[in-house]
Amino acid sequence: MRKKYLFIFAGVLFFLIASFFALDFLFPFPEHKLHPPVASVIRDHEGKVLRIFLPTDGARRMHADFDKISPVLKKTLIASEDQWFESHPGINPVSIIRAAIMNIAAGRVVSGASTIPMQIARMAEPKNRTLWSKIIEAFRALQLKRHHSNDELLEFYLNMLPYGGNIVGVGAACHFYFGHGPETLSLCEAALLTTIPRGPVFYDPLRNPEQAREGRNRVMRQLAEKGVFPVKEIERNMKLPLPDSILPVPLKAPHFCRMVLERNGRIPDTATTLDSNLQQTAQEVLKTHVARLRGDDIDNAACVIIHIPSREIRALVGSADFFEKGFGGAINLTNTKRSPGSTLKPFIYGLAFDQGKLVPDSFVYDIPVDYAGYSPENYDRIYHGQVTVRQALAKSLNIPAVNTLAKTGIVEFIDLLKKGGISTLDKKPMQYGLPIALGGCEIKLTELTNLYASLADGGKFKPYTVTPEENNISAQILSPQTAWLVLEMLSSVTRPEMNETWMLTRDMPETAWKTGTSFGHRDAWAVGISGDYAIGVWVGNPDGRPRKGISGAVHAGPLLFDLLRMAAPGGKLPPPPEGYGISEVEVCAHSRQLPGPFCTKRTTIRTLSGKTKLHPCDECRQIFVDGKSGYRISGECLGRKGIKTKIIRTIPAKLARWRAENNLEIPQLPPLALDCGLIPSGTAPKIISPAANTPYLLRKDTPLKFQQIALKAEAGPDSGTLYWFLDGRLVSQGKSNEKLFTEITVGKHRISVSDEIGRVDAVEFEVR
Repeated sequence: MRKKYLFIFAGVLFFLIASFFALDFLFPFPEHKLHPPVASVIRDHEGKVLRIFLPTDGARRMHADFDKISPVLKKTLIASEDQWFESHPGINPVSIIRAAIMNIAAGRVVSGASTIPMQIARMAEPKNRTLWSKIIEAFRALQLKRHHSNDELLEFYLNMLPYGGNIVGVGAACHFYFGHGPETLSLCEAALLTTIPRGPVFYDPLRNPEQAREGRNRVMRQLAEKGVFPVKEIERNMKLPLPDSILPVPLKAPHFCRMVLERNGRIPDTATTLDSNLQQTAQEVLKTHVARLRGDDIDNAACVIIHIPSREIRALVGSADFFEKGFGGAINLTNTKRSPGSTLKPFIYGLAFDQGKLVPDSFVYDIPVDYAGYSPENYDRIYHGQVTVRQALAKSLNIPAVNTLAKTGIVEFIDLLKKGGISTLDKKPMQYGLPIALGGCEIKLTELTNLYASLADGGKFKPYTVTPEENNISAQILSPQTAWLVLEMLSSVTRPEMNETWMLTRDMPETAWKTGTSFGHRDAWAVGISGDYAIGVWVGNPDGRPRKGISGAVHAGPLLFDLLRMAAPGGKLPPPPEGYGISEVEVCAHSRQLPGPFCTKRTTIRTLSGKTKLHPCDECRQIFVDGKSGYRISGECLGRKGIKTKIIRTIPAKLARWRAENNLEIPQLPPLALDCGLIPSGTAPKIISPAANTPYLLRKDTPLKFQQIALKAEAGPDSGTLYWFLDGRLVSQGKSNEKLFTEITVGKHRISVSDEIGRVDAVEFEVR
């Protein structure tokens, strides 16, 4: 008989096991319900929560990894909820029998038998509390135990527990109730987190503190009875207070957090590079400045602070107030495409340095030019003739920058910008043309600031980052020597557009900086480098509304310097690069080229070894003059007696023409002796207007006498009167500084000019 019962029992057991496996196969556990959508938590570089982006169901569900949850909470939960959790198969038969006996004896439900896996099943698939529901829960619990480890089940459980309202999981409960993560829970906090899910409203520590305290202490008394923790520790924790408030959903650095979310996607937890203290101070400084700018019809500003060695964004303020309506508060103005004004000029000169075409003390020309109809002007419409590159950059002169870009090449310059991380240049280079030198493109403040950071990093580009990760991507956009020379120029103390006393204040860090103002008076910029930080500032109207007189120096500069004082007090600039890349070379002081035999005044300039191309000076030369008349002698007349040598300095024809037009003194050669007819060597006149590659259009409704073309040529001081011939017919004559014009007709024409000693230039042009 015993064998028969044993056989029946074995058969039933086999049937149950086989049935379970069959049902497990036919009705698998809905695993996706173990992974409900969680909030995306953005943290600063110290781990403090900046912002929580809630999931679509609105729950404050912050995922907590199992290995980051305090062992105190794990022990408390298991001891209080399911002490046989690690050994039972998902259901605890002993607990079921004990609970059944107690409930029958009491005539009502006084004890439950739910294990942790059963509670997980109930939270994943909520049902009415019936016997059939309990059977399904038990089946699901067995499935969970079979397919998951104990650690996995505990992680599911801890992340699904309800804590009142829309707070779900221990990660969110720890943050909102205690203000810290689940890895640092005390015993009394762990006991409270064990209690609240049993009745989130009943044990709410804010609305029902006495009930919450009693429930918490009951859990700790159970722990004492089971010897889980020392009695003295439990007694001490039972006296500690409950939380009296819930933290609000944080909304710090909103523009930065939104940018992180867009870059990284919705992941549970993101550690970022933001320095909360630096961020808070930057926000306050920017808000103070914007309050002043509003009275000047300027709506908003933005700034970004980048740590140069790591390229981590340490602070980013997208506007004065994220919640402000009417001033573009919600727009992240650090990541908006705007015209950069003059802020690209340092990189034009840097490219010219690396190409060997210029050095900081090279002479460049600041005189009116015309590139096929494009005639740039300086901001103040004042021209300075001949200046050094250093002076041109300090004064932010437009024409020298455009001329330099024409020499270096637009394609090469745009390639440099793209290698430097500028992602907004999506047109063909010729569509930008030379105006890109003055801001004829669109750039983001974040990328522009990082481009400047490359100058302080030996000319090396690395992408900026918002999360602490190893930054292995890099590209050398300028040589270390050129980058240092550009920084050295940008650190010039005296700036004509800024009050000098501002730079000379005692607390001003050593800084390299540049300002810019965009086309149409819409954007003002200032970018500076000091110590380990690159800081960029934008000021303007988010809706693109122009504001006449807006200036990078006046409106963006003060904000930049306040930020520099705050972020880099006592900051220094990088030292010169080691090695032999920069040389001191003696040159002619007049031309800044290699001194020739007739250069009487010399100076020393920095050049790039093996790169800078200098040619012998051709401005200082020797001429022969008649000892009595002082007239210049040439050719066959050199055999006469009484001839003397004389060293003179000339200037380039284009500079001479500009100085003559502006009634400025120019070096004059002695007149050529009348009886010396042989044409001397020298520079022939060069026609500036009309231009060969510019078609001219005649208006039908305007008389021809009001549509004359200007006749302009660059000519040396020995050229004298210029004679103009249109299609072989003399149409005008006069000095190179005189304003001459001629009438034209439709068709193709040839114009030529000849000076007094027979040197000629000619161009062909078209009139439509």
